[in-house]
Amino acid sequence: MPLHDDGNDGGFPPHFDPSPHSPPQAPAPRGLDLARLADLLPKLGTVLWLERRAPAAAVGGAPPRGLVLLDHPALAVLARCSDVTVREAVTPNGPREWLAFAAADGEARAKLFLLPDSDYLAWDEMAAQCRSVPAGDAPTRRSAHGAFLRHAFARLAGGWRARLLAFEQRRRPWLHTLDAHAPLRISLLGLELARAIARDEGAELVSPLYAA
Repeated sequence: MPLHDDGNDGGFPPHFDPSPHSPPQAPAPRGLDLARLADLLPKLGTVLWLERRAPAAAVGGAPPRGLVLLDHPALAVLARCSDVTVREAVTPNGPREWLAFAAADGEARAKLFLLPDSDYLAWDEMAAQCRSVPAGDAPTRRSAHGAFLRHAFARLAGGWRARLLAFEQRRRPWLHTLDAHAPLRISLLGLELARAIARDEGAELVSPLYAA
């Protein structure tokens, strides 16, 4: 089951009814499937999570599907997202892959970056269920002045916050919960990449990054 529904009708034109005698069906639900997401995220292991501070006037839209309690404060942004896409780019630090979670206005509200410490098989499973979007220009090395401006903006409303997380799901008879915690260890390569991504994204690191 994919993490989102793109509304594709299988290639038939809008006026074509392949089964005119069958009863009309309700349209498939749209939006992010939180329940399915909660099944997949814990398999990834350590990742770099970026969330954007909520704007003063959040844009409304279709809520995500699936009844899931989001225990970690950094995950609350998922309740305001309606789509998820997989992105990839080649950067000066090598290939980079991530998930982009967008609100109804199309703006990214959260990002999940793959690290050397992540489970690549679990990533392939998740990426296969997401819509792929070609990446734009790869991040390049920027001037010290540009880095200063990005980090200054990160401290204002609408800026990005970055932290290392490992997800955890708890299943209860009446409700599933999605929680997250800081990983116990991370490799030096993973630490350096996390710092490089946060720098490229203009994100403020709000949790300590220690190498094992």
